[in-house]
Amino acid sequence: MHFLLVNDDGFDCEGLRLLCMAAANRGHRVTVCAPETQQSARSHAFTVFSPLMVRPAEMPGAAAAWRIGGTPVDCTRLGMLALAEGPVDLVISGINEGYNIGLATYVSGTVGAAREAAFAMGKALAVSMEPRTPEDMRVFFADYAIRTAEKLVTAEVPRQSVCNLNAPCCHVSEMRGAVICPISRLMYRDGYERYDSPRGDISFWLKPMETVDTPDPGSDLAVLTDNRMAVTFLAPDPCDQAAWADFPIPV
Repeated sequence: MHFLLVNDDGFDCEGLRLLCMAAANRGHRVTVCAPETQQSARSHAFTVFSPLMVRPAEMPGAAAAWRIGGTPVDCTRLGMLALAEGPVDLVISGINEGYNIGLATYVSGTVGAAREAAFAMGKALAVSMEPRTPEDMRVFFADYAIRTAEKLVTAEVPRQSVCNLNAPCCHVSEMRGAVICPISRLMYRDGYERYDSPRGDISFWLKPMETVDTPDPGSDLAVLTDNRMAVTFLAPDPCDQAAWADFPIPV
């Protein structure tokens, strides 16, 4: 199979290299298109009013690799439409350094890059893990992600679905299997730290995000906390509009 690998953490991210080697070790052809710099929380943004700078690069296990001066979605679009030689069987986005769960899936550059591929190709895979994940799980998860991708290529799933895969932060020996589950309504809490310069300038830095909500039972974070792999399918179908049937629309 021919996999296009993209991410939002940048070309030099370890998770991307692990994924590339895992795909190559399983005999797949790999094309890599990754951002030149860190692009987290870019959601589905892509470049419209300026050119995209592209540099050829090398990555162990890749047939071709490119550094992209743009967003994660730019990487997906350029990979599919301009840079990959021959048809791509699946786009895999990741491995992201940090969970993509709950409502964070709406702002994630990792998920955004996969969603763009799903819009065009019908399906895609996004994969994420915590930075403190033990090394044995990191290696195992890269191979697990590729095996999941192999099944996703031929699986019958709803059109334009993203399979969102998150690994538990534990050793492989402690993992308790995998579960297909919904995302929670989990919301990361953050804020801004204000700085006043001697010249009168004001700047704000984003504080580290904290999780303060209790996850819904059986949802992605609850599953991960239980040392299980969380598998969630995200699709662009609108929510059930029947629940708003009595909304007083102005006439």
